[in-house]
Amino acid sequence: MFRQKTGLIMAILLLVGLFITGVADAAPDMSQWVGKWFSYKVTMKGIAVALDGSSVQKGGEKESGYLKITEWNQPGEYFQIDTYFLDDGQWQMDSLTFQFMAGNDLTFLFVSNDADEVVIAALVKGKLKDGVLRSATIKSCGGIIVESEDDEVHAGNVSLSAKMIPETKVPDAIK
Repeated sequence: MFRQKTGLIMAILLLVGLFITGVADAAPDMSQWVGKWFSYKVTMKGIAVALDGSSVQKGGEKESGYLKITEWNQPGEYFQIDTYFLDDGQWQMDSLTFQFMAGNDLTFLFVSNDADEVVIAALVKGKLKDGVLRSATIKSCGGIIVESEDDEVHAGNVSLSAKMIPETKVPDAIK
């Protein structure tokens, strides 16, 4: 009888411990980030290799634009983000998913979580003023791009930097 009670108590303690561990690892409420705008810069450097190996070219590209955090999914622990950039003088929009990895509601690490050719890990640092999120920066810790285009494969590194801006500084065409 003593062994049965000891076993039952051990099982209950184990379940409580697993529950506490699961709750402790859960992402904080990140809803304060929803609706925030950032201006961003992306730099890509790498190589383009012809599929038949006949040429290898070094190259790079820079892109700047705006991003808006449109959703925080608490159960899935990810942000939905819309990016806006100019392409041949026209604003283009792309939606991305960034997975929360670690941190708190002001300082955290995320990783891009899309099935496209770019993966970026970045650190976000926010600051409160009078209890409200007023400023923030995003800086990549590392990133890689691998994509096929026509008769070439492009591969290289990607860096991202962004700064939170008020909506009044966002072009009307993309609001």
